[in-house]
Amino acid sequence: MEVEMVDLLGQLWDRLWPFPWRESIDVALMSFIVYQIYIRIRGTRAMRILAGIVILGLGYLAAQKIGLFLTSWVLGGIWAAALILVIVIFQGEIRQMLEQVNPKTPLRTLLRWGSQARLPEETLATIAKTAFAMAAKRCGALFVFERHDFIEPLLKSPGALLDAELSPELVETLFAPPTPLHDGALYIRKRRAFRAGSVLPLSDNKRLAYIYGTRHRAAMGITEQSDALAVVISEERGRVSVAEKGIIAGVDTPADLLIWLTDRLRGRDEAGKGRWSPWALITRNWRPKLATVVGVSILLFFLVGQQNAEVGISIPVVYLNVPKELTIDGRQVQELYVRVRGSREVLNFLEPSQLRVAIDLEKAHEGAQHYALSDKDIKLPPGLKLAGVNPSMIKLRLVKKPPESKKKI
Repeated sequence: MEVEMVDLLGQLWDRLWPFPWRESIDVALMSFIVYQIYIRIRGTRAMRILAGIVILGLGYLAAQKIGLFLTSWVLGGIWAAALILVIVIFQGEIRQMLEQVNPKTPLRTLLRWGSQARLPEETLATIAKTAFAMAAKRCGALFVFERHDFIEPLLKSPGALLDAELSPELVETLFAPPTPLHDGALYIRKRRAFRAGSVLPLSDNKRLAYIYGTRHRAAMGITEQSDALAVVISEERGRVSVAEKGIIAGVDTPADLLIWLTDRLRGRDEAGKGRWSPWALITRNWRPKLATVVGVSILLFFLVGQQNAEVGISIPVVYLNVPKELTIDGRQVQELYVRVRGSREVLNFLEPSQLRVAIDLEKAHEGAQHYALSDKDIKLPPGLKLAGVNPSMIKLRLVKKPPESKKKI
C-alpha cells in the first residue's frame, strides 16, 4: 500500500512539475507589490507621471522587440532618467509608503482585507445631528469615514491617535477653534474616532467652485484616492457638504445627511458581509487587480523573451601551444558557427571580434585528436551563454615535422 501511494505521488509530481511555478510565483508577488503601490498613489501627480513612464517603458520594450536600435536606445535613456527624477521628486511620498511596511502592520491591513465599516444607526444619527449643530455655530469641521480602503497611508500627516468612542461632546471639543487639532480631519475607523488633526491630500480638480476652501479640497482629495466618505462643515457659510468618489454636494437637513450616511455605511447590500471572505480578496476592485496581473505578465513575457534572444555568428578557431616537434596534418577547421543566447541589449552590441575559440594543444600527442567543444572553450562576454556550435567537435591529426635538410656549403 505504501509503495502504491509513493508511486501515485510520484506520478502526480511528474504531472505538476512542467507547470511554470517560478513564473507564476514571480507574477503573483510583483502583482501584489504593484497593486499596493497603485492604491496608494492613484489620483495623485505621482500616478500621472508614473503612467507616462510606463508608456515610455512599453515603447522601449516594443522598439527592442522589433529591432529598432536607435529608438530603443533613446527611449531607454529617457526611461532611466525619468525613473531617477521620480525618486527625487517624490522622495517624501516614497518614504511615507515604505514606513507603512513594517512587521507590526497586521496582515489583514496589509492585504486590504478589512471589511467595510458598518456604523450603528445611533452613531450615524449622532454624527448627523452634531454636524448641523456645529454648522449653526459656524464651527468648521471635516469627518472622514474609512470603508474598504485603508486610508492611513494616504494621510499627509497622521495627526493625534485617539481611538476613542464617538460622542457629540468629543467632536465639538476637537473642532473648537482654540484646540490644536481643530484644523485637521477626524478620521473615523470602524465605530471609533481613530485619529484627530489628520492632514488629507488635496484635490487638484480645477473645476471646483471658488466658494469651496481647503477643507472641501481635502474631502475631495481623500475620496478621489480611496472609497472613503467625507462630511465637511464650512465655518464661513455654515453649510454641510458630503463627498464621495471625488464629487462634493451639499445637504440641507440632518435627516438628509442621515439617509446619505445610512445608505453607504449600513446599506442592504452590506448585510451578511461583516466577516471577511477569501473571495472578497479577488472580487473587490477586480478591474485594477486584473489589469495589474495582465500588465506584470506582459512585462515578464517581454523580459523573458529578451533574456532568451539568440543570434548566430561565425568565429575564428585559434590553435595554441602546438608541440615543437609536431604539426597539424592536412586541412584544419578555421571557423565555427555558434549560437549565443542572452539579453537583447548585450546581443545588440556584440561584435564578432569579441568571440574566439581557443584549442590548447600543449598536451597533444602524435596521431588523431578529437576535441569536443563547450562553453569553456569559447570565450563569451559576460551575460551570454552558448546555445549551440557547429561543428560540435574538432578533429585533426598531428604528425611529426619532417627533418630539416642541411645545406651543403
